[in-house]
Amino acid sequence: MDTAELAVAGSDLRARVNVYRPYLESLLEKLVRTESHASQPDGVNTVGSLIAEPLEEAGFTVERIGRRPGDDPPAWLTDLMLPGLAYSSVGDVWQLRRDGADRRVLVLGDLDTAFLPGCSGTFPYRTEGDTAFGPGVADAKGGLVVLVGAIRLLQDCEAALPTITVVLSPDEQAGSLRSRPVIERAAAVNSVCLCLECAREGGNLMGSRSCCGVGRITVIGREAHAGTQRQAGVSAISGFAKLVDPLELITDASCGRFVTVTQVSGGWRRSLVPGECSFTLDLRLRDSADWEELERSLRAVVRDHAETRGLVVDIRLAQHRPSVVRTSAVEPLIATVVSAGRALGITLNVIASNAAGSSAFVGHTPMLDGIGPPGGKLMTLDEQISLTGLAERACLLALTLLSLGSSN
Repeated sequence: MDTAELAVAGSDLRARVNVYRPYLESLLEKLVRTESHASQPDGVNTVGSLIAEPLEEAGFTVERIGRRPGDDPPAWLTDLMLPGLAYSSVGDVWQLRRDGADRRVLVLGDLDTAFLPGCSGTFPYRTEGDTAFGPGVADAKGGLVVLVGAIRLLQDCEAALPTITVVLSPDEQAGSLRSRPVIERAAAVNSVCLCLECAREGGNLMGSRSCCGVGRITVIGREAHAGTQRQAGVSAISGFAKLVDPLELITDASCGRFVTVTQVSGGWRRSLVPGECSFTLDLRLRDSADWEELERSLRAVVRDHAETRGLVVDIRLAQHRPSVVRTSAVEPLIATVVSAGRALGITLNVIASNAAGSSAFVGHTPMLDGIGPPGGKLMTLDEQISLTGLAERACLLALTLLSLGSSN
């Protein structure tokens, strides 16, 4: 579409989105009030059905993909990603498709949230002026509403639309261990990918995303009674404490490398020198190509620490999300989205993000993330989005799809 055509289409979309805005805000509230942590498969699948219904009305076919025999990842990794629940209980991956022009567009969204069961009692959905608050409102239920809004706006459109495939993940917050192969297969046969996570820092899109990994480190000491045999014990917690600084000093923000000690568990009785302590590492890299070097550094620190202090230390590492690096191949997609934004009066910038999401698995398919509404304070009790931004991003996605459909 040329500049004049974009301007006309953008003006029409802006005028018509206000008709749908009450419906979109009602859908947002319904989604946010539906608890959908990855450990709540019924809630996750309810969110999936709430999105699938209006898309089916618009001509999409729906496929639900459950667990496949042999797909279960290592037990230590699933326990880390989804403590206390078998990964086989995770909800379905929802894949929807609408045939159109030759250009193939993959759209990614997430059905689960980071908030644990029971969160709606302490953090209910609410609005204050133009801002909506609630568990998962930004990450990433607002993006699901943007998708529904865009499809509603395009439903009666006579212009050519691309072939659209939508993959909705039930386990993004739990490492995407179930949804990863589905996304990889879909990305391999699509031309470009748009991801519905919320826009960052006031509306920025994400042109690259970091590699994300995890580690489980277990320090083994020796138990002894803290009163009568204290000197015979070797404290695993003390050994852990002396590991924290050397591990976190591997961090180098200048090159996008971050090592963070997070969850810690040690000892089982107040009166015993603790014989075991386990802890989690959150690992982030700007480029997956640096993973082997990071792993060598981590293992060297652990090995030296264990040898010096006479401890047994077990270390397990996994890279669960590769990086998405911005290359020249994505620039035409960025130009398309930025032009659509300009026609709607929305200024768009593209940033690099140290976070990771479903878009990590698209491989070499050009990808742009942050298509969802401007949001902030993710995973906190102040998580929020702009309701005006919700409507604007529905227009942006609709106009982007129109542009992609006309560019065959």
